[in-house]
Amino acid sequence: MSGRRSHARFVVAAPWDGALRVLRDVVIDRTSREELLAVSHAPGVAGEEMSLDLMGSGMTLALRVRVIESRPVILEGSVRHRIRLGIVEAPAKLPVNAAVEASAGTVAEAL
Repeated sequence: MSGRRSHARFVVAAPWDGALRVLRDVVIDRTSREELLAVSHAPGVAGEEMSLDLMGSGMTLALRVRVIESRPVILEGSVRHRIRLGIVEAPAKLPVNAAVEASAGTVAEAL
């Protein structure tokens, strides 16, 4: 038992560079031309920028979004999080209006 907690178990000699990808199912609704509303099991962090992949109607659409606010809500007896998202960057091929209308109310994955 001696020295159990004081011994180094892992040391990184050179720092790593990389990205983390966490997939979560969310339900998306359009609130305005520049904002979306997501309902998720996990809270959002205000100011965090992320990729949102919308899937529905046989197509996938990637948007860059920023979390504006995140609030807990009760839905069907369970705690969920209502996350307001501002659209930072939309695909060049589709106008934001068409992109959001094509995916309104569908299940999506938040990255």
